[in-house]
Amino acid sequence: MVAKGISIVTEAGSKFAVRNGGHNPNVNFASVDGNGVLFDLSQMDTLTLSSDNTIMHIGTGNKGGDVQKMADSVGRSGVTGVNTGVGISGLTLGGGYTLFSQLNGLVTDNVVSFEVVLGDSSIVNANATSNTDLYKALRGGGNNFGIVTRLDMKTSPIHNIWYTIMTFDPTDYEKFMPALAQVQANMEKDPKANVYFLASAQEVECALFYAEPAGANPDAFAPLLNLTPLEVAAPPTNGTVYGLAQVMSVPEPALGRMLSSIDQKPSADFYVAMYKQLLAAGAPTGTKTDLTLAIKPMGSRVSSVGTKQAGGVPNSLNVPAFSHTWISILAQWQDDKDKDQMTKRLKDMNSWMTYNARKSNLLLPTLFANDAGADQNVMASYGADSLANLKAVSKKYDPAQVFQKLQANGFLVSKA
Repeated sequence: MVAKGISIVTEAGSKFAVRNGGHNPNVNFASVDGNGVLFDLSQMDTLTLSSDNTIMHIGTGNKGGDVQKMADSVGRSGVTGVNTGVGISGLTLGGGYTLFSQLNGLVTDNVVSFEVVLGDSSIVNANATSNTDLYKALRGGGNNFGIVTRLDMKTSPIHNIWYTIMTFDPTDYEKFMPALAQVQANMEKDPKANVYFLASAQEVECALFYAEPAGANPDAFAPLLNLTPLEVAAPPTNGTVYGLAQVMSVPEPALGRMLSSIDQKPSADFYVAMYKQLLAAGAPTGTKTDLTLAIKPMGSRVSSVGTKQAGGVPNSLNVPAFSHTWISILAQWQDDKDKDQMTKRLKDMNSWMTYNARKSNLLLPTLFANDAGADQNVMASYGADSLANLKAVSKKYDPAQVFQKLQANGFLVSKA
């Protein structure tokens, strides 16, 4: 049906967009106006396991929670994001942040094979031995080359884990931000450890997770666990990856949203100054308005582990092979009248972070597609060699440039 749809769209010259979960808030990335066609993949929800449970065959209408639930049922885990409601295909094509990336690589690195409908309506498979250039390009290159209709993805043996979630008093930022930087440094010595931080002016949440059960709190987390939390949202627990994903997946209200992101080297001083700047801006006015930083420390092993997971084929993101931090900024609002205020707050925060990270020699060029704003040049941020490869693959597999000319929006290589 997707192949037939592409044929009709190209013949009509109609604008189109592709949606799996619709989680990306960027305008027309997963939507199109009334004059275009929306490929809604939500009914492509087949989900099966190989006989040895190590490979899952995933229709791209599935969500991360669907993948996790099935993997959990056989004592394994799916390599997905932290939110069970996020669509698996958009997450994967953007790279995909995951809980234990120093052991599994990124989400996209665990795809063994992609089934793709190309712009001429033909269907190909891309993997480490067939259409390998397309296989590399799809891993971080987004919807530039075709519509992915199936993912054959590895499951992970990491199943039973330790985790805890706590909140801190925002005024204690001179304590918890340096502690975060120390835990990030400890992750280099212990790749089983990971930390995920959400920080707004009103609330600071810290999730710690460890890739095996623990009788005592893992040493890597001591700098944060030694602090006095405001609240313990989830006490230290020996549970499962799926259980943690369920705990972290709170319902998302229908709000206006906008994203932006940067990548930088870790720095306790910068983290403190960044949060101080967020507080200095003051609480936004309006109904359900907020500006939140998602701080995602990334270990030095992610790139090499990911390449190994993908049969020796690197992805397109050009992930630094040293400790660094993906930081996203999320603005949200309920009433349209607050959109301009929150857009300005987001842009001001991104400008401050970019300027000061560059000034301190911390700023890195790479951007994380899943967290980036529509105005950020994600494909070019991967570097000249990666961008040249993405453009060459686009022209090879889509010579008519259907996905560059007719797709409503996205991080298109033709615009990079």
